[in-house]
Amino acid sequence: MFSNQKLKILYVDDDPDDLFLVTSLLKRINDVHYEIDGATSIEEAIPKLDQSFDLFLVDYRLGKDTGLELISEIKAIKKHAPVIMLTGMNSGNIDREALNLGASDYLVKGEFDANSLDRTLRYAIRDAKLMESLASAAVKFRSIFELASDPFLLMDDEGEILEVNPAFQKKFGLSAYEPNSEKSYSFKKLLTEDASRQELDTLFANGQEIYDLEALMTIENGQTINSLISIVKQDTSIFQVLIKDLSAIKAKEEEELNLKKFSSTGRIARILAHEVKNPLTTILLSADQLTFELPEEVLAESGDLIDVIRRNCDRINHLVTQLLDSTRFSELDSKSHSINDLLDQALEHVQDRIDLKEIAIIKQYQTDICSIEVDGEKVKIALINLIVNAIEAMEDKAGKLILKTSVKGTQCRIEIKDNGEGIPKENLERLFEPFFTSKPTGSGLGLINTQNIILSHGGSIRVKSELGKGTSFTILFNLPS
Repeated sequence: MFSNQKLKILYVDDDPDDLFLVTSLLKRINDVHYEIDGATSIEEAIPKLDQSFDLFLVDYRLGKDTGLELISEIKAIKKHAPVIMLTGMNSGNIDREALNLGASDYLVKGEFDANSLDRTLRYAIRDAKLMESLASAAVKFRSIFELASDPFLLMDDEGEILEVNPAFQKKFGLSAYEPNSEKSYSFKKLLTEDASRQELDTLFANGQEIYDLEALMTIENGQTINSLISIVKQDTSIFQVLIKDLSAIKAKEEEELNLKKFSSTGRIARILAHEVKNPLTTILLSADQLTFELPEEVLAESGDLIDVIRRNCDRINHLVTQLLDSTRFSELDSKSHSINDLLDQALEHVQDRIDLKEIAIIKQYQTDICSIEVDGEKVKIALINLIVNAIEAMEDKAGKLILKTSVKGTQCRIEIKDNGEGIPKENLERLFEPFFTSKPTGSGLGLINTQNIILSHGGSIRVKSELGKGTSFTILFNLPS
């Protein structure tokens, strides 16, 4: 590391003989060239501190002053500079004082030779460079830690949170971790599902690391997010935890999937309209012709079969027309509307159902919300469909319907949330499929029509549900630019 290297030393001592002695010793070292500059007092040394020295040798006694004062000056200017204290007295107190001020080592005059002095100097320089490197790495880590846009935390090997960055605090709030609090905060409690907690227990038991664990997490206000968690060891008992919020990505994927489903449904509807309606027309015309051509005695005996053919043809024709209408983008009569007003008007249309089931309505409207450019009548139909579904999912006298509006970025956000029975996961994935319904008398086209209206406006619709806790539909409309 030091072979054939030139190392520059500032030696501060008020005794010229000691300077001569140290210089003579270091000249005996063959593989390193030591260049020594001297100073006899603190006043003479301080102006030289700005020069590039690899190491400082400081005598304890410097006239009326002590070398401890000079060490403080050196460390104030060059925090990681290697400094070695020299003295004629073997005192443990001086040793401790020098080390507390940041000295690398302590040597007693007359008790070292060329080799031990050389070794001490090399170790001091090596350790100083290591400390500077560690400090630089710590600054970089702290900068990454503090400025990271994703939640970042440190926890011990029992899952107790030790420190968090601002992004974590913003996402999870003080209930998850409060700085300077004497309370303990568990990372495990933020995991929503038992399977994720068990995986964390396995990690601690086996001393492993986890990369890209997908898990549901509870954030501020009891909401949940889809997250991607990486847990790596910082040392034997400290883990770094990086949390990536996948909610926006998942929501985007869900929107794209719903749009693909809707497009596929539209293509199917158009194919059905073409391939089914034409044969139906032929069947109906044939049934009509039979009424003219069959003898009266045959009509009297089996004429009701022709009526069955007509009724079922009409029924098929009606279903195909409904499907076609619910997947066809219609012309919009867009005007400026307050989304709060549209929600209130939709509520008025279903007030009798609300009163009948004694549903509690909780409005959480943003009062200064911007107006949006939409076809008011069509958007009201979409809102009514969602509100009616929510009402029907809730128990009489125990239902709570939350209607919330807000602006986030460039989008107007509407949330319709109930505390009903919830939707099973297998049904949740089929909600926007045509003719799919869990209602005994439903057509299965109400949500398709709702989706059509929202997509026609360039908006999006998402759904979250949990069995026994309720369902939440979120609608997003773009604000006027």
